[in-house]
Amino acid sequence: MHFLIVDDDEASRMVLMAHLKHYGICDICGNGALAVEAVAKSLNSGRPYDVIFMDIVMPGPDGHETLEKIHALEKQAGIAPENRAKAIMVTSMDDEDNTMTALFEDGVSAYLIKPVAKTELVTKLAALGIVEL
Repeated sequence: MHFLIVDDDEASRMVLMAHLKHYGICDICGNGALAVEAVAKSLNSGRPYDVIFMDIVMPGPDGHETLEKIHALEKQAGIAPENRAKAIMVTSMDDEDNTMTALFEDGVSAYLIKPVAKTELVTKLAALGIVEL
């Protein structure tokens, strides 16, 4: 499994990485621009990401804008929407409008509220068929 964690908060990145290290390889980015570059490199190398954890609120391109750019790269690479990386939005806000936008307009598979508990993370990944409980 190949994961990308995108968050401007280092502590949040480290928590997710610690939770995910037993399930696969984790790459991390501190902003949306770096995430777009990482996805482009992964697509060019033939090792696309399976799951992208995306913070919603970040300086520069936010999670919505970044995900839109990532989907454009996947489309350009000939990846059908049903085969693109699963996107999981991660937010410290209990903001239903932002979350619903991410789920419906951005094609997000799930969302998690920070701080992310390992049990909640694994339950979400299992529900998406990514890991087994």
